[in-house]
Amino acid sequence: MAEFQNFMESIEEKSDATKKQYRIQYNKLLKLTGKPIAETSEKKIIEILNEIENKNNSQALLNIALLVRKLNKLSVTQLEDKRNKDKKQIFTAIKEKNVVLKENLPDYKEIEEYTDYLFEKDEWTDFIINWLLINIQVRNQDLDFTLVLRKKDANDTTKNYMWVQPKKLTYIRNVYKTAKIITPDGETGYGKKINVITDPKMVLAMKRVMACQKSGLDCGVFIPNKASIHYYLQKATYKQIGEGKYFKIIVNHFRNNLDKIKEISENRGTDIKTILNFYDIEQ
Repeated sequence: MAEFQNFMESIEEKSDATKKQYRIQYNKLLKLTGKPIAETSEKKIIEILNEIENKNNSQALLNIALLVRKLNKLSVTQLEDKRNKDKKQIFTAIKEKNVVLKENLPDYKEIEEYTDYLFEKDEWTDFIINWLLINIQVRNQDLDFTLVLRKKDANDTTKNYMWVQPKKLTYIRNVYKTAKIITPDGETGYGKKINVITDPKMVLAMKRVMACQKSGLDCGVFIPNKASIHYYLQKATYKQIGEGKYFKIIVNHFRNNLDKIKEISENRGTDIKTILNFYDIEQ
């Protein structure tokens, strides 16, 4: 179908994982419309989306409709109005969920102490994962990186790297959720991110992992199966609560420290307003 081909060509520069998700969402919406999306009126698309109870799911399909219609230079006024209204409902639901989370999440000190415990027990990979989640506020995908000893070996822009040096680490992220963002309003994104890490424990732990990799030992494996990265990273966290809850704990801990929130925003690749609206469990 010409429409599908044109749509996929318009997102050609996105990562394979992102293109896969867009393809899945496109096919879902196409099945619901029963004809090319561009030939389906805004009113009909809205009627279809209103039948979907989960607003996050309907927003994903709405985003596809907006992209396709804009690609074909069609009106999107009604769809944009629906997107704004749905966002308000999603925001309200998140605030309600955060109230419940507040009563059940561990505090910041607990996840810090757990990370120190991992270091003391020589659990190098789990320590590194937890340290990066707490101190650089990364997402799951960011933790898929290759260890290198020379800067010139970190030259593939489709990969993330940890450049191991004698007294520091340089963490290079080319691939993460918001590196490139294609929205109905155009392409944006935060581009390559580089963090210099001088924490002695992190440097030592990374050297231990690199030594394990050179010897072909299990202690050098971060993610045994990259298709299941979420599972392995959640398993590494305190009480297996996962990356998302770690981030909520961190935001809650620093919610009154604007400089720290700005730093978190830069590390994560998420604007401050979004962080405070969606992750602050004290609201």
